[in-house]
Order: sequence, then structure tokens, then C-alpha cells
Amino acid sequence: MATLSIDDDALAVQLSAVEKIGALRGNVTVPRSAIMGARAVPDGMKELHGTRVGTGIPGVLVIGTIRSGGSVTFAVCRANRPAVVIDLTGQQYDRLVVSLADAEAIAATLDKAH
Repeated sequence: MATLSIDDDALAVQLSAVEKIGALRGNVTVPRSAIMGARAVPDGMKELHGTRVGTGIPGVLVIGTIRSGGSVTFAVCRANRPAVVIDLTGQQYDRLVVSLADAEAIAATLDKAH
């Protein structure tokens, strides 16, 4: 599953080779200054609505870009797994939704930093 790499300047969603193929793109990196907020959710799949470009198994897995209205989300989610939702500004994506075992800790760290 994807991992997050966080330093003082940037946040990167690091994808495995299989996830890169499924997402039809490589890792996603955004500057820390673009993070407007972050929150943990019990099931990241429930955050995803719209047209998907990438790989998915309905109700099980989503890897890729989701467009809904004027919003663009990059997601790497498995059903029934906690996820962090990261709101962005001035980037290719309006938000990132990533399933992570430590979603609450990551969200708290990112939310305090902005």
C-alpha cells in the first residue's frame, strides 16, 4: 500500500510499482505550504465520488484520480481501512485520500503544521 513521506518542505505519496501502473502515474508530491488541512476518516472509500481514472474494484480498492464537479482527488484506498484526507490549494489535486494504518497520527501532524 502507498506510504506518505513527510519532510519540512514537501509531502509525497509514494506508490509501489504495481500502484504506479494502477494509478497511471508516478508518486504525487506537494509542497507543505499547499496543505490546507488534514483529517482522519474510518473508511477512505466513503470519501470518493465521481469519475475515476485509474484502477478500481468497486467497493474494494481505488487507485488513481477521481473527478467530481470542479474537484480533483488523488486516492489510494482500500475499503474499510482508515485513511487520511488532505485538503490542498494551488495544486493539480484538490485533495489526497490515502489509506494508512496510522491515519489519525498523520492527520494530526499535518493539520498542526499548516
